[in-house]
Amino acid sequence: MSARWLRRALAGAVLAAVSVPAQAQSTAMAPLASTSATGRYLVSVLTFGPGDAIFERYGHNAIRVRDRVTGSDLAYNWGMFSFDDPGFLRRFLSGETRYWVAAFPSQPLIAAYQERDRATEEQVLALTPTQAEALALAVARNALPENREYRYDYFRDNCSTRVRDALDVALGGILRPQFTALQTDLTYRSESRRLSAPDPFAQAGIELALGPMADTRMTAWETMFIPMRLRDHLRSVTVATAAGPVPLVAAETVHYVARRPVERAEPGGLVLGPLGPVLAMWGLLLIPLTPTMRRRSRIPAAILTGGWFTLTGLVGVLLLGMWLGSAHVFWYRNLTLLLASPVALIVAIPAARAILAGQAPRWVRTLLLLIAAQSMLALLLWPIVAQRLAGPLLLLLGANVALVMAALRHSADPASR
Repeated sequence: MSARWLRRALAGAVLAAVSVPAQAQSTAMAPLASTSATGRYLVSVLTFGPGDAIFERYGHNAIRVRDRVTGSDLAYNWGMFSFDDPGFLRRFLSGETRYWVAAFPSQPLIAAYQERDRATEEQVLALTPTQAEALALAVARNALPENREYRYDYFRDNCSTRVRDALDVALGGILRPQFTALQTDLTYRSESRRLSAPDPFAQAGIELALGPMADTRMTAWETMFIPMRLRDHLRSVTVATAAGPVPLVAAETVHYVARRPVERAEPGGLVLGPLGPVLAMWGLLLIPLTPTMRRRSRIPAAILTGGWFTLTGLVGVLLLGMWLGSAHVFWYRNLTLLLASPVALIVAIPAARAILAGQAPRWVRTLLLLIAAQSMLALLLWPIVAQRLAGPLLLLLGANVALVMAALRHSADPASR
C-alpha cells in the first residue's frame, strides 16, 4: 500500500477513535481478551479483503499484538511502500522494490480499511504464552529501522508470506511441512487472473507479462501469498496442548463486511478476451477484394495496422526488457514475445506507409510475414509448452494474422499504385 495514504487514513481514524467513549472501547475488546486466560500477549491475524487499486486486489493482512501489561495494541503491517520514493518505477520493473514493515495502532488501522470498504476479519490464535511472547518480540524487532526493509517479490516474499513465515517460526516450524505436502490445482497465473478481474486492462497486462514459471501448480504453502488463502488455511491447523490438540484459531471476528462484490471463487477467463476476435474481424474486413474496397479501406487499414503493431511492439520491447533486465523470475522465458514481438514496432509505421502507397519494400513484407509466422508458431507450441498461452493467443493471434494479410494485400497489387 502507499505509505502516504495509510498515514493520512490513520490520522483521520485516530481522531474518530478518540471520540469514542472509553466504556464502548473496553466493551468491544472484552470478547477477544477473554479467549486466552494466561500469558502477557494476545496475538491475532488481521485479514483485509480486496480494494479498488490494482495493488489492493490481492488483499492484505497484518499481525496484531496486544500487551496485557502495558495496554499496547499494535498491528504489524509488511505492506508499506511509497510511490514517491526516488526511482520507485525503475526498481519496481527491475525487481528491486523495497517494502518495509511498520507497527500501527490496531483500532485506527482497522477503521482505515473499513473506510475504504475493505472486508476486515480477525483470527485470534491459540498460542502458548511462550510462543506469543516470542512472536511479539520477533515482529517488534523486525519493525526496528535497521531491520524493517526487505526486497519485495509479488509471489514469494510479500506482506502475506511475511505473516505466514512469522507464524511458522513462532509455532516451531509446523506449518511449512504440513502445507508444502498439499498440492493444489492453483497457479500464480490463475490466482492473478482471478483477483485482477475487476480491472480488465491490468488483468490483461499481468496475463501477458507472466512467463512459464507462473503456470506451475502451487502447494498450499505457496498459495498463502494471498492473504485470504492464508486465513482459510489457518482454520485447518491444530496445535498440541496439555489437554490435547486444539484449533490454532481460537476465535474469529468479522469487523466489517464490504459492500463491494466478493472476490471471484474461480479464475475464469480474460475479461478483454473477446476484444481479440473483434479486432481480428475488423482486420479481415479491411482485406481488399476489389479496387473499390481497396480505395475505401486503405486509410482505416493503415491506421489500424500502424496503431496495432506499434502497441504490440511496445509490449514486446517491455516483455523483453523484463526478461533480460529484471530480477522477477516469473517474467523470464516469456513466449508471449512470439505474439507481441518487438519486430512489430520496427515495421508498424513502414507498413502503414506501404498500405497508403499501395506498395511495400521487400524488407517490410518480410517482417510482416515474420510476425504472422511467429504468431502461428505460438499457436503450434500452445499444447506442448509449460506456459499457458490461451489468454495471449485469444488477445493477439487473430488480429496479428488478419492485419498482416490486410497490409500485404493493400501493398501487393500494381493496379493500386
